[in-house]
Amino acid sequence: MFNNSGIVVKSHDAVPWQDYRASDEGMVVVYTSDPVSELPIREVPEELPSEIMPEPHYESGTFGFYGCSRTKIRSAFVKSKLRYIFFMTKYAGTRVEHRDEYFVTGYYHIARTYDVQRLHLRYLEDPACINADACIALRADEYAFVSLDDALAVNNEVLEEWEHTSKLTKQSRIMLDDAKTSSLLDYLKSKENIIDTYIEETARLSPVEEEEDEDEDGGE
Repeated sequence: MFNNSGIVVKSHDAVPWQDYRASDEGMVVVYTSDPVSELPIREVPEELPSEIMPEPHYESGTFGFYGCSRTKIRSAFVKSKLRYIFFMTKYAGTRVEHRDEYFVTGYYHIARTYDVQRLHLRYLEDPACINADACIALRADEYAFVSLDDALAVNNEVLEEWEHTSKLTKQSRIMLDDAKTSSLLDYLKSKENIIDTYIEETARLSPVEEEEDEDEDGGE
């Protein structure tokens, strides 16, 4: 029943995504970056199957479709009717002078959603959403990721501007009003979008090439 890659093998284009109406506000979430890459790409497993989920899945502009992570955060995002999700990481890569520093490296403009719980229960051996009422995946129609040098360094001054007083952790989520969202978005849009380089580097380090399921049961 379960695949040997540890991720959903069905294509994100094979399911009926729903249009998503939202405000112009945003949320900052944390992802884990890879320790053997200079780029702040997401963590890549050394072998499959793996508990390391391919999220954010910038190859498809989705979050929470191919892997079951941050179910509660994605649910809170949708319930709050937010539009932008910003990705921040505690840098773990090869540039030691920046290691353990926090950076905002990219964003999604969310346009569609889909309840992917049935697919997760079908394809994933231990989905985090098994006891949840739903598991909403997010899909962007616009997204970008930037180099480490162009990323926004998140220091105490930035956190104060965002009115965030808690310690940053992997589970942190920072709500941004429309003015703060617009400011962060303008900053990232002023930098070169190197999403293709992220994708190439992730593929280079991946143990196997991802494959898509060709079945036709798109209504799940």
